[in-house]
Amino acid sequence: MRPNHQEQMGTTSTNIKPIDFLKRWIPIVIILLLGTSLSYSQTTLWSEDFSSYANNTENGTASGSSASNWTTTLTGNVWVQGNRIEANNLGTEGIWQTNPINIYGYHTVNFSLDVATQSATNQFEAGSDYFIGEYRVDGGSWIEFENASGDSNPSDPLDSSYTVNLPSTGNTLEIRIRFYNTASNEYYYIDNILVQGSTDFCNGEVDFEFYDSSPSGSTTDNIPTAGYLGSGTISTFNVGTLQNQEDPGDTDNFSIRYTGYIQIDTQGSYTFYTTSDDGSKLYIDGTQVVDNDGAHGSQERSGSITLTSGLHDITVLFFENGGGENLSVSYQGPSISKQNIPFSKLYSNCSVASADLDGDGVDDVTDIDDDNDGILDVDECGGLGGNFVQTATNVQNFSNTSNAEGDPGTTYASNPVYTYSGSSIILFQFAQVIPIGTTVSVFLSADPAVSTSDMQIQNSGGGWIASANAIPSGSITEITFNVSSSNFQSFRVEAYQLGARVHGASYGGTVDCSTVDTDGDGIPNYQDLDSDGDGIPDNVEAQTSLGYVAPSGVDANNNGLDDAYESNGISPIDTDGDGTPDFMDTDSDDDGTSDTTEAALTLSGSDSDSDGLDNATDTSTGYSDPGGTIDNPLNTNGGSLMLPDSDGDVNSGGDLDFRDDTVDDNDPPSITATGDQVFCPGSTIAIAESVSITDADSSTLDAVYIQISSNYDVSGDLLSLTGTHPNITASWDTSEGKLTLTGPATLAEFETAIAAVEFQTTATVTSGDTRTFSIVLNEANYLESTGHYYEYVPALGITWTSAKAAAELRTFYGLQGYLATISIQDESDLLGSQAPGAGWIGASDATTEGDWYWVTGPEAGTLFWRGNAGGTAYAYEFWNSGEPNQSGDEDYAHITAPGVGLPGSWNDLSNTGAASGDYQPKGYLVEYGGMAGDPPYPNLAATTNITVDTIAPTASAPAPITVYCSDDIPAADVTVITNEADNCDADPTVTFVSDVSDGGSNPEIITRTYRITDDSGNTFDVEQTITVSPFTISSQPTDQTVIVGNNGTFSVSASNVDTYQWEVSTDGGSNFATIVDGGEYTGTQTASLSISQPDTNKNGYIFRVLVSNSSGSCSALTSDEATLTVKSGRVITNRGITFRVNKN
Repeated sequence: MRPNHQEQMGTTSTNIKPIDFLKRWIPIVIILLLGTSLSYSQTTLWSEDFSSYANNTENGTASGSSASNWTTTLTGNVWVQGNRIEANNLGTEGIWQTNPINIYGYHTVNFSLDVATQSATNQFEAGSDYFIGEYRVDGGSWIEFENASGDSNPSDPLDSSYTVNLPSTGNTLEIRIRFYNTASNEYYYIDNILVQGSTDFCNGEVDFEFYDSSPSGSTTDNIPTAGYLGSGTISTFNVGTLQNQEDPGDTDNFSIRYTGYIQIDTQGSYTFYTTSDDGSKLYIDGTQVVDNDGAHGSQERSGSITLTSGLHDITVLFFENGGGENLSVSYQGPSISKQNIPFSKLYSNCSVASADLDGDGVDDVTDIDDDNDGILDVDECGGLGGNFVQTATNVQNFSNTSNAEGDPGTTYASNPVYTYSGSSIILFQFAQVIPIGTTVSVFLSADPAVSTSDMQIQNSGGGWIASANAIPSGSITEITFNVSSSNFQSFRVEAYQLGARVHGASYGGTVDCSTVDTDGDGIPNYQDLDSDGDGIPDNVEAQTSLGYVAPSGVDANNNGLDDAYESNGISPIDTDGDGTPDFMDTDSDDDGTSDTTEAALTLSGSDSDSDGLDNATDTSTGYSDPGGTIDNPLNTNGGSLMLPDSDGDVNSGGDLDFRDDTVDDNDPPSITATGDQVFCPGSTIAIAESVSITDADSSTLDAVYIQISSNYDVSGDLLSLTGTHPNITASWDTSEGKLTLTGPATLAEFETAIAAVEFQTTATVTSGDTRTFSIVLNEANYLESTGHYYEYVPALGITWTSAKAAAELRTFYGLQGYLATISIQDESDLLGSQAPGAGWIGASDATTEGDWYWVTGPEAGTLFWRGNAGGTAYAYEFWNSGEPNQSGDEDYAHITAPGVGLPGSWNDLSNTGAASGDYQPKGYLVEYGGMAGDPPYPNLAATTNITVDTIAPTASAPAPITVYCSDDIPAADVTVITNEADNCDADPTVTFVSDVSDGGSNPEIITRTYRITDDSGNTFDVEQTITVSPFTISSQPTDQTVIVGNNGTFSVSASNVDTYQWEVSTDGGSNFATIVDGGEYTGTQTASLSISQPDTNKNGYIFRVLVSNSSGSCSALTSDEATLTVKSGRVITNRGITFRVNKN
């Protein structure tokens, strides 16, 4: 922590707030007309001169307020010799090191030590021997401050002493020296190690906060952290003394928080005690040590903790319910007997009793936002309105000019470093005219690439004011001049060389806040909730309309700034760029009409509570509600006053009327898009084939909204932006099915982006399914089927009647708003299932119980339902199950909260709804379109469609096949379909459907069907014909009789066969044997068998044939059996001679 030398600790003023504008600066070289020298005494934290140790001592304990031990390594080599540490003839590295030194609570910490070597320094070997000095803070990395050998030949010298200023402080410091040498005549010595630090704490006292109440639950844990009755410092723990000081006469029901620091001189275990009536607790360094809590009479409790020497946080909490009260705080420890803690050992932050303007429990000296409006006091005291440069403008060759605006720091505007294009000029403008005689400071530096850079301070016309030659690099130089002319508000800096850096400018090192009173109401801006008196609270006017953030009411770190605006406060906007932020500007858009008029405010001219806010827009006494009646300028949430936006352009590049200089003159942009396309499941598809956006008023847009407005499937549908679009970001809202493209960007960039938006889905889709995409140049949703626009307005707790009135105050490019009416399914899907929240719609049965009418918009007067649940529908309705139920005078329709019943369904509620939970109104739905007097609808939306592929796949029928028996019918095989194809699906699926027989037997015709299916579910069937033609014998073999010596023949006629095999039985048909061609038979494997000249021994042989077809596996068909009869032939001649005749 660095001291703020300009703030005098222990004094304060409730009207004057000093602002130190240079407290965050890096080291600065100052060229001043006047100078001030400030110094602080140093406290010895740790000291060691080794004079109390005998030779050969290798560890010890230092003195000082944060004394700790020191140690060495290498016994016999690194030790005390002659009242100093000696390191000689080490052979390996030796170390002297401190244990952690407690530096908590100190700033500008430094340490020093003396170093010596033997006289013959040329004995050291540079590059081999070394003396390395290092330190570290809070156990971090070691930081080296010396690394040398001490050798004089070559020169590698050690200094005789070292002083190291820590660049930052912390909780602990460690120092170590690492030695290395290798000879008996090489010596390193260290001595007189000293650690010092400065503190801004005040001795002999502690800080306190006094609360005029006892905590809930009778526990100190519930003592508040804000809203104290008084605060300051005190030098006693006597609670009666403090009570009498802060709240005399009221001795009951109070609580106190004491905070400060305790000096521990000796490390060790300490026991702390509190004796109290009623409860108390004691904490050291945030750790609870004593628990004496609860409502009770006087009693003592204790606890122990081990502490290092040095400063430690101490907190004592106490409360009194009633009756007597007392508190004492004591301790005991090493060499300390039990005693009350001496206040000589206690320190405070030097706080003093101070006013607390906004009552947030943070005194005004500590409070960085005294009036609780979210704007830092430094900004309201002129930090924005005049003490710093408000606008920096490049005239020629300067870049990053905004870096030189505001509080001058380490950022800067700069000119080129390497290429000279002539002199460079930057123009500065303050927020207001600077009085004659005021000292202005300009802060300059140079780039490290140049040694110096010449510049000149000039008036806005280029006339000389002050020279700034040879500005060096490596530091920031302050050039000052006194204002000598009237109406001085602007000046410029001209750089004549490369590498110039300009950090900014300010005037008056501190500002008297009491003198900055923009509206002249006697209340300085930092205490004024409406600094310019226009009726719009500073909290609202300092923020952007779309980016408005309401106060959270929480200040966790107790710095006086609401957590909604941590850590730099609201950054006030300046709509018209005139150097005066809106909250100090009564005509923020510079259109000649006051903000009061354009905000439609009627002021009373009275400010009863003197907080600067007119009674007409004030809601409280004091500063608890800095926004007054305006909780959000864009809506009526919670009864907030909504500020006018006559042309409805706040979401499309415009603003509320009081900061919109083109009210009613902004023609809406227009969009056309084409793209009714076929969608192939599993693929991505651009939502549009062509896009065109035009706007007569602007070449840019803030945002485009693309929504799946029909048949959206939340389980798998997705819109995404592809490609690179540097000025556009995309965000997808799954619940709404909406992709938001956010700029700002040019119309052409948005056209390119929309064309790059692709749809894909993992949901199941089938042939003919559709999706509709609405592309809208406004956040309002667009529905093609009605041509209307819709928006959901969040407004937690708003009543139905207030929502109706608020909706009718809204316009959309001239279209009159009204509470939405839902007359078709498309509207119900859009406003119900896809709405981001639940809210009021324009239906009521307040006129006649049970008769539900649309009472808003063009459908006003339309009866759509009669009765309670189970009643009669007269038009489209979507009541939730069991609704409407008239449960307690419920006369108004409301879309159910997500998760309650059917998504997007309706229920009836009272005018107020529930106070919390699912039936608490969350907002309302506004519809635009269809009202009498509406202008032509703005062409803000375009729609495109996709249809899931309806074209069936194709394939050729497989070739027919013939088999000869059922066993040879092949199994179904999808691979016989070889040329299936589809316009979408690269690999459509083939499945077997069925085999259907015609019932025939010779032949039997079987029709086999295969089906080809694509990803969309489209199908195409192909058929394969299977003919079953069985073996048949049309002519059977017959019995044959032959005469011995003649050939015999058997034959058969068969169909569908190509294989024959004849068999013979020689045993009367009991057994048959295959016969083959040879001397006895020929044609054994043909349709005709020949028997060569059988003799009588073949008489009675039986023959048959097996017929089959070689192309299949069907069993052979056996013919009938045929018998061979062989006879002997005789011829009787007239001579009585008998001859054997060889002839059948």
